[in-house]
Amino acid sequence: MPELQPNLTEVELLRGPLRLSVCPGLGGAITQLSIDGIDLLRPWDGTDSVRRTGCFVLAPFSNRVGDGAFEHDGQRYPLRSLSAEHPLPIHGVAWKRAWTITEQSPTSLCLTLIHRPEGGGVLDWPFAFELEHQIKLDDDDGGVALQLTLRNIGNRSMPAGLGWHPYFLRHDACWLRFDTSAVWRNDTRNLPSQKTPIPTEWDFSTEAPLQEPGLDNCFVGRTGPVTIHWPNEGVELTMHPSEALDHLVVFTPPAEMGFFAVEPVSHANNALCMDDPAANGIRTLDPGETMQVSCRFSIARA
Repeated sequence: MPELQPNLTEVELLRGPLRLSVCPGLGGAITQLSIDGIDLLRPWDGTDSVRRTGCFVLAPFSNRVGDGAFEHDGQRYPLRSLSAEHPLPIHGVAWKRAWTITEQSPTSLCLTLIHRPEGGGVLDWPFAFELEHQIKLDDDDGGVALQLTLRNIGNRSMPAGLGWHPYFLRHDACWLRFDTSAVWRNDTRNLPSQKTPIPTEWDFSTEAPLQEPGLDNCFVGRTGPVTIHWPNEGVELTMHPSEALDHLVVFTPPAEMGFFAVEPVSHANNALCMDDPAANGIRTLDPGETMQVSCRFSIARA
């Protein structure tokens, strides 16, 4: 049978100068975020590729699983790649599934997703979970409040990680600031191989122009907010991830592509395959246990 095409209908939230759109059928992705008509996330190109949207959820793990399999509680679990563009399993399951709207208002949205490891779904992720994503345009600081809740609905423990994958626009100029304690260097497969101090050219602990640092790396030990400043547009976005999101995956493709990613996540890339997943951010959820993280985007006209 031919593969069913996703429902590409968008839902729009409005509050004052803020506009945010979501496509529940396309990975529950955020397809637009703008203030006064100025796009902050890369606007969706309208195709059925969630990787061309503005932001999607990372669950129940972030980034790559290096061996195409991982071990948990003494058992080895194979995973298949869900992306034709990546040979390794990447970004979890949630970005490849249609979500269901469970609550909606003009300024807020609640989306849910249930995964059960049945049939081929076992190779997507071998544990059952329920995921809830709350999105709200908030008056408190003129921004967006995001919250993820992951619940183990199976009868055995499962490893877990969460995060978001926003693609920010560069515009004509872009300045970036974030404070972390170390960074993972990658091997030839783009998997973390060595944790090192942050080199000067990758140091954004004080605000600096983004330029082209050539990053696709996971930074460790984030403290404080992440600030993105577009001086020519007169806009500043401050990202406040919750404490558990103490890793940042930073992706800076060539400037001509027009975007970059700063992803607040709970664990290191490939942490599922590391000698000590828990030490690198992986949680273990017992049956019925939940993991919750949040991230607030404070948006101001500078």
